Amino acid sequence: MRILLVNHEFTITGASTVFLRLATHLHAQGHDLTVYPCNPADGPIKPRYAELGIAVEDTCALTGFDLVIANTVCAAPVVLQTAPHLKTIWFLHETEIGLNILLQTPQHARAFELAAAVIYQTEYQRDVYRSFTYQLDQGKFHIIANGIDPAPPNLPNVPGKIRSLRIVQVGSVEPRKRPGDLIRAVAYAGMDAELVICGKYYELDEQARAMVDASPETYRLTGEIVPPEALAWMASADIYALVSGSESQPISVLEAATLARPLLLTDLPAYRGIFSHGRNCLLFPPGHVELLALTLRMYAASPRLRDEMGTNAQRTARNYSGVAFFERFDALIRIVNGQ
Repeated sequence: MRILLVNHEFTITGASTVFLRLATHLHAQGHDLTVYPCNPADGPIKPRYAELGIAVEDTCALTGFDLVIANTVCAAPVVLQTAPHLKTIWFLHETEIGLNILLQTPQHARAFELAAAVIYQTEYQRDVYRSFTYQLDQGKFHIIANGIDPAPPNLPNVPGKIRSLRIVQVGSVEPRKRPGDLIRAVAYAGMDAELVICGKYYELDEQARAMVDASPETYRLTGEIVPPEALAWMASADIYALVSGSESQPISVLEAATLARPLLLTDLPAYRGIFSHGRNCLLFPPGHVELLALTLRMYAASPRLRDEMGTNAQRTARNYSGVAFFERFDALIRIVNGQ
């Protein structure tokens, strides 16, 4: 089957990483793939497609394709162009952020109507967009949870700890991920701890930036790094934190859980039914830096609690395998193609 993959960008994000894994699987299945990027700017993901032998085209005629798979809400304008002519699957990764984008460009919401199928990761994500979709055929909306493979046995080496406790967050340094909250919480907690944030740098508030500059032995911003290196930093962590204000189903949380890292997460609706406080993670309200600092201190004070939460998180992550993700995606492709 000839498939056009509409990729939102080539930076390393959860959405772009999941899409590359999907492309790798589809390529191995024998499909003929072409990638069309919404944002043609180069990034670390782009050469990975070339390594697979998948062409990346900045312009693309629609003739000759059997199927389109469009990634993220940012691909809505392309869905509007392709869906009237080709069966198009729209693969959404955003919750509130995506809703805000569509509210700013409401004409793009017609992509829900035109797409042959729409994929969410969670029921909550379905609820976020329900005002755009409640009058449509609900059979076109599918939930396919993200899936991951076990961590490879040989991860790259990363620098050893210089403090007794290492906290790691993987995600772009930008307002939605709220890295400034984590930087301040580490300072307020008063622990012998270091913080590593792995992800492309976009923006950091002035106070947090000054704290990082003043204490480089406490705070390390790695910048954009390849997934194996990010996994290595996660594996070295005593605590894996993701303090975002909004998420759908972040792949980094599942990866850290697979590594049996104790999770410290914001109490977001997307985690409901998956991660719950005191069962397989610790949660705190988004943006509440004082409670974040206190929760960090709780983990720091109890190695037993860290072990328990890490073990339970790993048990949860086993329900989200890469094999299951690909099987569900393959089944949806067959449905869309009437097989």
